[in-house]
Amino acid sequence: MSNEAILGSALNEASTAIITVKDEEPFIVFFRCMLYLLALYVAGDIVCGKILRVIPPLVGHIGMGILLGPNGYDFVPSSMVAAWPILGELGLVLMLCQAGLEMDFQVLRAVGPRGAFMALVGSILPTLIGFLLSFYVLELPHESALAVGCSFGPTSAGIALNVLQPCGILKTALGQLIVAIAIVDDIIALVVLSQLKALTADEISASAIAIPIVSALLWLFAGGAVALYVMPIVLSKLTILERNVLTRCASRDTSKQEDNSHHSANSQTQDHYEKPMTSLQLTHIVILLFALLPATYYSQASHLLGAFLAGLSACQQPQAANAYNGELGKIVTWLMRIFFGAFIAFAIPVQLFRDRQVFGTGCLLALSLLGKIMTGPLLTPVHLPQPKTQQAGDGSVTSTTSNGQTSDRCCFDDQHTRDCFVVGFSMAGEAEFAMLVAGFGFSEGLLDEEIYASTVFAILLSTILSPVLLRLTLAFLNVEQQDNNDECDDDQSSCHGLSSNTPVNTTVVSNGDENPADNDVGIEVVDMERSHETKEKPWHKTLFE
Repeated sequence: MSNEAILGSALNEASTAIITVKDEEPFIVFFRCMLYLLALYVAGDIVCGKILRVIPPLVGHIGMGILLGPNGYDFVPSSMVAAWPILGELGLVLMLCQAGLEMDFQVLRAVGPRGAFMALVGSILPTLIGFLLSFYVLELPHESALAVGCSFGPTSAGIALNVLQPCGILKTALGQLIVAIAIVDDIIALVVLSQLKALTADEISASAIAIPIVSALLWLFAGGAVALYVMPIVLSKLTILERNVLTRCASRDTSKQEDNSHHSANSQTQDHYEKPMTSLQLTHIVILLFALLPATYYSQASHLLGAFLAGLSACQQPQAANAYNGELGKIVTWLMRIFFGAFIAFAIPVQLFRDRQVFGTGCLLALSLLGKIMTGPLLTPVHLPQPKTQQAGDGSVTSTTSNGQTSDRCCFDDQHTRDCFVVGFSMAGEAEFAMLVAGFGFSEGLLDEEIYASTVFAILLSTILSPVLLRLTLAFLNVEQQDNNDECDDDQSSCHGLSSNTPVNTTVVSNGDENPADNDVGIEVVDMERSHETKEKPWHKTLFE
């Protein structure tokens, strides 16, 4: 090789190195990250949330993440490609903790067993359909067909929470049933993943198969019982102790001042410890998070289950959810944008979707999601007691049932149909764990590149179509929540037009247009839009008002 060629090659390498260094300069990385976050916000919250309205923001976040991510135009700095998904997973952890805080003990006790059963059926049906399609239609080996089927078993808690929470459905009995289903589904997905790992290992041992199953069941049942029955007592006693300490400290400070009046001293004392008590409640939740996340992970269960149990432990503490949302609410919102725009979007191999064979096979495998939607009819029993209704003088509607004499509502009426769609479309969303199972099958050689791309394409369809269909259902079928009358007893529950199998004695539904987030949870409420002649808003105007 001549000296000129050597010199030219060296200059080319040097120029390439200089360009790479410039691209990775701290300011360039910082500014690209700012533009990436801005693009996520514009695509999701402005274009989808404000302009289109019918499309949930998370679809815009995923689309922009694919466009700017490593499988798209590669706009995101390479040094941050691994960092953004970690931040997104942090958002999922914090949001599951938030979901645990939003749980209502009485309603969860009523819908918990049904949720566990629906989660089990909702995992088996799509897995079975995916296995049969892969084995008989695509003619894959049974190991590969099993890996494909298992990819359609999980339910994305992040997708359901992102749609239900802004609509105010999360605090209803139906919303808490869906959360219970999603949590149990994630546990089942982790157990399935651990079994796939054990079966693909060089040496198959009984402990590798049994430990994840036993650990998940113990954390689910024993951990849930401790969170609901033991931790409220512990936290209540701890709160009383902390309150007494703060009161004494505040009283000692005020006693040193001039004795103007007894009222001013009491007022000053109360203001002195109210804010610290809010901070201490948040501290309790954070401590539980740091304790339960590694405990569940290293015991071969799901760390996401630990996040949910941390919130569930404090769900019966007054003002705990308000303290958490006040301090971390906006942070969780931004981290969830990153979760969909990075954790989900960066793992999608869009360059493989250009093959028509991949597209067709992916659409075929997407039929497995029918197993999720079919779980919806399991929501309500065949006969559900229908309360009697009467118009009150103040314009509200009172609904009562007499002991032993109740009229039955057919399970195939409009209200039941609506709730079945809500549950089915909530369960059809698959994202994080489904991608994880499919990726494991590909890395272990169970799936070739074409089948892996087809499976991911089917999962992507569910990730996009599920929230869109769920949002349309909530809007078109007019699932609008209404506040309870103040005369309702505290031990009653309300699910605001959403059917539930929770027994009910008296229900009062106000016709006012108030904030749905202030409602008590768990009362069965008659669907006022269909039971009485009221002025309804057009469905297209009810989209996320």
